[in-house]
Amino acid sequence: MFETIFSKTQSSSESQISTVTGLTATVITPIPTGGVGEIAYVQAGTRYTAPAREEKGNAVANGQAVKITRIVGSQFYVAAV
Repeated sequence: MFETIFSKTQSSSESQISTVTGLTATVITPIPTGGVGEIAYVQAGTRYTAPAREEKGNAVANGQAVKITRIVGSQFYVAAV
């Protein structure tokens, strides 16, 4: 019985990550040219943060809206909206 309950309430982080691609996020730590900053995004009503690089290596200012284009390991890649 507990297996049924827990299997319905737990979900794989991999499946959650795969649904993030295409979401809009906000840069909360500026992304320098060729460097890493930080984004915040909301998925299923919960706010998450993640390290991010701009897809083409461009700088992105704090507060800028971006779209999550892909995820490689724990690194998120974004593009300006």
